[in-house]
Amino acid sequence: MDSQIIREEKRNFGLAIVSGTLMVLLGIAAIAEPFIATIAITIVLAWILLIGGVIRIVHALQSRHKRGFWSQLLIGILYLIAGVLLISNILGAALSFTLALGFVIFFEGVFEVIAAFQARRDRNWGWILFSGITAIILGILILEQWPFNAAWLVGVFVGIDFLLTGIWMIMLALAISRLPNDRARV
Repeated sequence: MDSQIIREEKRNFGLAIVSGTLMVLLGIAAIAEPFIATIAITIVLAWILLIGGVIRIVHALQSRHKRGFWSQLLIGILYLIAGVLLISNILGAALSFTLALGFVIFFEGVFEVIAAFQARRDRNWGWILFSGITAIILGILILEQWPFNAAWLVGVFVGIDFLLTGIWMIMLALAISRLPNDRARV
């Protein structure tokens, strides 16, 4: 990293520590109450789809004279329907979401491992690698256990993932804060 990037990262030190700490706290909360975490994640996803559907529909209607109106309108309607279906059957949605989340966490891990090897010359790159490998394992475990124990499994695994992500965010921020501003590599 060049000295300008290091200075920028040092200016953002507090935000990085707060973000990492919030991730750790969210992880601990999800591990402590995994069923509630699973239901909460499902509800948030449902509302995101509902709100996203309304926004897409409004946008499509506002630009109804442009190309792509019908496809934009249909996408908005599909988002809206998906959100309504998720909210109307939260437990069924949690099962479906568990499957999708298994894939998301698995691929998050793959990309974190790739990022770790790209940053291997940097200090504490091992934390990114550790987080990535753990996410890959968690993703595989979610997919292997689906649909059994899905109501609590996703809450625990998301909690572990948040916890480890928060830890590496804090560790990297601390490592960068200790560097002199003219240091060439982290």
